[in-house]
Amino acid sequence: MTSKKKSFAEKEKQFNDGLENVVTGLGTSDDKNSANRWVNTYANHDYEQLSARYREDWVAQKVCDVVPEDMSREWRRFDSDEAKQADMAFNLKGLCREGYKWARLYGTSAVVMDLKRTGAPDKPLNIDRLKPNCIRSLQVVDRTRLFPVGEVNYDPMSPEYGFPEYYQLGGSAERIHSSRIVRFEGTPLPRYQMWKNQWYSDSVLIPLLHTIDNYHVAAQSAASLVHEANADIVTIEGLQNLLTHDQGFSAIMKRFRLMKTMKSNHNIILMDDTEQYSNKTVALNGVKDLIWEYLRIVAAAVGIPATRFLSASPDGMNATGESDLNNYIDKIRGEQSTVFDPRLKVLDKVVQAHYALKPWTYEWNSIFPESALVKSERLDNEVTAVKDLVDSGIITPADAQKVLLQMKTFDDFQFAAPPPPQQSTPKAKGE
Repeated sequence: MTSKKKSFAEKEKQFNDGLENVVTGLGTSDDKNSANRWVNTYANHDYEQLSARYREDWVAQKVCDVVPEDMSREWRRFDSDEAKQADMAFNLKGLCREGYKWARLYGTSAVVMDLKRTGAPDKPLNIDRLKPNCIRSLQVVDRTRLFPVGEVNYDPMSPEYGFPEYYQLGGSAERIHSSRIVRFEGTPLPRYQMWKNQWYSDSVLIPLLHTIDNYHVAAQSAASLVHEANADIVTIEGLQNLLTHDQGFSAIMKRFRLMKTMKSNHNIILMDDTEQYSNKTVALNGVKDLIWEYLRIVAAAVGIPATRFLSASPDGMNATGESDLNNYIDKIRGEQSTVFDPRLKVLDKVVQAHYALKPWTYEWNSIFPESALVKSERLDNEVTAVKDLVDSGIITPADAQKVLLQMKTFDDFQFAAPPPPQQSTPKAKGE
């Protein structure tokens, strides 16, 4: 009598969701892909390998460099010349670019603020009580020289929840309070994963390592094929018998050294009437496409258009790459807001206190400035549209100036005050 009770495995199998095919094994335990699983490689711990990648591999170097460079290339437009000069004095542009670049490579970096008259380095920093001339130095340090030490902030209401309270720099035993550093992150991780990752985020290179390696293998293999693209083939009667003794082997080697020498020097091949010569050519069709495909995958993975990452022309008929570039500009503007703005809020406040300046405002400049032709066409269209509104009486000339200022059509132009409206003078009696 068979038991009506089913095993736990059978019950579980009945509730599995997904596509199955019992004939091919798709989705069942017989499917070869059923054994696939993702595991943590902890590649971020091997920062020596990441350093070697950056120094020796141009693809990895571009992955880390291009985005920070584009984010900071045109930098910011300030509301005063004093703010612009203060920003340039401490090179905030370079600090942000370098900090984010090393964060993308190693996973984490930081700007260490060495400030005067703010207490010991291991004491919390009150950024609202800074005095003029307070900055001693602002230094970018990557995570290979920045080590978490001491307690961890477990206050769930704190913005620093889950992060270390103190850090140490390599070669120094002095503790630095977390409020005195400005961290940059590569690939942010969930808080618990950051704890397991020694409070560092991940390098942006980690998901790309295999794809980059595949590109290099394809490129080097193609280079090896070039050496063998043309091979000379000579058929010799009785070759096998000649190679059975040393004298025959030496004679064969001497024979072909002479043939190669004659071919190189005089472009002549000397042959016996019993020998046959042919040439074999290795087809390299498709190798270039394979190499470029790997590079396009890398560019797509980091969100950089191939026209920017590879300096290549867009593919396809009538392709201009404009849509890809527009999407990339939107991505860069988003990263300026989420990566640079929160950190500049702290750095700007420190610089403002150092020079005793009032808080300033700024806007991000265009990432890719317009060419002279495109700018001329845009200005002409904007001015024509405003002029039509004035001519039709919809707005006044004074309002037109305000519109052009709001549109930032002429940022560096000082508009003259509009002339006062002319009033008709009453005529005297008898005129």
